[in-house]
Amino acid sequence: MSTRRKLAWAGGILVLGAAVTFFLVRDPLSRPGSHQVEVYALDDAISGETQDPPGFLGRALGMCDADTYYAEDGDKKLCLVLNGPLGTVEASRKNGRVTVAAADVPKLRQLAAEDTQTTTLVLMTDGPAALIPVAGLTDGQPASAAALS
Repeated sequence: MSTRRKLAWAGGILVLGAAVTFFLVRDPLSRPGSHQVEVYALDDAISGETQDPPGFLGRALGMCDADTYYAEDGDKKLCLVLNGPLGTVEASRKNGRVTVAAADVPKLRQLAAEDTQTTTLVLMTDGPAALIPVAGLTDGQPASAAALS
């Protein structure tokens, strides 16, 4: 095998390895265990469902437009406007659900109290990971919600 061909193969393997690493590191909730995630308040007044998802570039960037995040919750296509970040908590993803440990639920309640108009908190990693209703937060119990895609 020629030197040029060996270098091409080595370069291809390095590029593939870098791409795989980028996608695994980009969303920490895709890895096992508990990870730090940022908490944002959802601006209910201007967030909502959309009939048409953004174009290919918008979906690749995870945005509906310049300041609106795109996420899918089951069959719903959502454009989310966020306020924050308010802080961070530990969360994990398993079986299509994102869970915040019971020990961090009081912190979620405190973060929600800082933005008095919010009814929903958004856990963010690389993009929106889960929508946590503030009314569903109970001290002493973990907060769990369906993972967004």
